[in-house]
Amino acid sequence: MGKMADIDEVMYSCGLDILHPGGLEKTDEMARLCKIGKGKKILDIGSGKGVTACFLAQKYGCEVVGIDLSEKMIKHASELAKKRGLEGRVSFRMVDAHDLPFKDKSFDIVLAECTTVLLDKEKAFSEFLRVLKPGGYIGDLEMIWKTSPPKKLVDKVYRVWEGFRTMTLEEWKKFFEKMGIINVKTVDFSETIPDMEKAMMKELGLKGMIKMACQLLLRPDLRKAMDEYRKIFREYSEYIGYGYIVGRKRK
Repeated sequence: MGKMADIDEVMYSCGLDILHPGGLEKTDEMARLCKIGKGKKILDIGSGKGVTACFLAQKYGCEVVGIDLSEKMIKHASELAKKRGLEGRVSFRMVDAHDLPFKDKSFDIVLAECTTVLLDKEKAFSEFLRVLKPGGYIGDLEMIWKTSPPKKLVDKVYRVWEGFRTMTLEEWKKFFEKMGIINVKTVDFSETIPDMEKAMMKELGLKGMIKMACQLLLRPDLRKAMDEYRKIFREYSEYIGYGYIVGRKRK
């Protein structure tokens, strides 16, 4: 795993549950646009600590399968599901999103958060659509470009964020349509970014912040990487946004 995934694991281990602005409120908005409900079967791509999967299963009475490439995250997520009494409705597997081990037309909804920007998008979405039932929904919440960025920024985030590639919401919409997805809707919630760091500090609390500081002291490589990430957000805030895209597979 690269430094980006390592930093995510550090943040999770220190007490953070959601690593994007808007938190579970935006996840919930996206899920509702995907017609989530009781009895629906959901595939959660890049499930991390399992918070989204457990939240959706508890709130809507649906069945959720979460996948992630981190064995440590799968363990955390499975423990969370057990703690919340969701073992029968929520499960997690260590799986590559480019090669899903599920049968065709297995899921009603496929959701992804802060994941597909690091994937081979065409290959991954081909798999998402393969396992999605006809008429089913795809929702993807990602960091976006608010406006077309300069090439130096695109190249920089690709290098620093280890293969990161995103698009403007209009480009994401065109990509969905190119993949054969219909009824595509986009929602920009970039206005929540200024509150993101404050919300994370509040969620961490003093104990979590001390724990994170200690872990970063032991890993100067991660501390340097985190400083680079913050610098990009600070210097290029006019380009960096967040949004989600929802569409439907043809029947």
